[in-house]
Amino acid sequence: MFSLEGRIVWVTGSAKRVGRAVAIECAKAGADIVVHCNRSRAEGEEVAQLVRGVDRRAMLVQGDHSKRADVERMTGEIRERLGRLDGLVNCAATFPKKNFAEVTDEDFDHAINSNLRGPFLCAQSALSLLAKSEKAHIVNVTDCMLPRAYPYYSAYWCAKGGLDALTRSLARELGPVVRVNAIAPGPVLPPYDYDDETKSDRADKTLLKKWGSPEDVARAVIYLLTSDYVTGTTMSVDGGRHVS
Repeated sequence: MFSLEGRIVWVTGSAKRVGRAVAIECAKAGADIVVHCNRSRAEGEEVAQLVRGVDRRAMLVQGDHSKRADVERMTGEIRERLGRLDGLVNCAATFPKKNFAEVTDEDFDHAINSNLRGPFLCAQSALSLLAKSEKAHIVNVTDCMLPRAYPYYSAYWCAKGGLDALTRSLARELGPVVRVNAIAPGPVLPPYDYDDETKSDRADKTLLKKWGSPEDVARAVIYLLTSDYVTGTTMSVDGGRHVS
């Protein structure tokens, strides 16, 4: 197991789903966790308690990660209470589905704000804290299907494509001080509207013929947070879906 002992990691969107697993597994690996939520305060408090349950510190910050004022306030709280940051994991995201012809300005802005603007603002605001660390890392969460894309998710794919580009751009601009990488998950946690047939179909399209888990993504994140010589890359965690 890779160790995050002594490190402080901010995981956005960590009240639910994949972000929750990343926060908990990073805590088990030794990190103190900044848990982030927006509207899911109760779930965020629960994750913070689980982090404390493995004898790590947990700090809860709440706000809209796509709004600069909220992000700067949350970063200020981290600075005041913890003084530094070793890792930022941008997990907060949405997965809006809509026919392209029906996508409104509001739909497009929501997808861009949640999946691209948010990670951009969090990375920019956290940079002064990360710069104090000798082991500074940013990990963004993209999507294994980015090169191929599903229909009906045009705004989402625009945002994730931008996040992929941002990952590589920041790796070049922020190195050697900050290492910047991405994780591209595949079928690890079904959307709420998937029926059994859809779940089976998604599993069958992986090379391993099965669903993964949020913990699979978390373990890959931990590897990247501990790696000294990996930057500017995207790691697929998808059972081979991207090449099947």
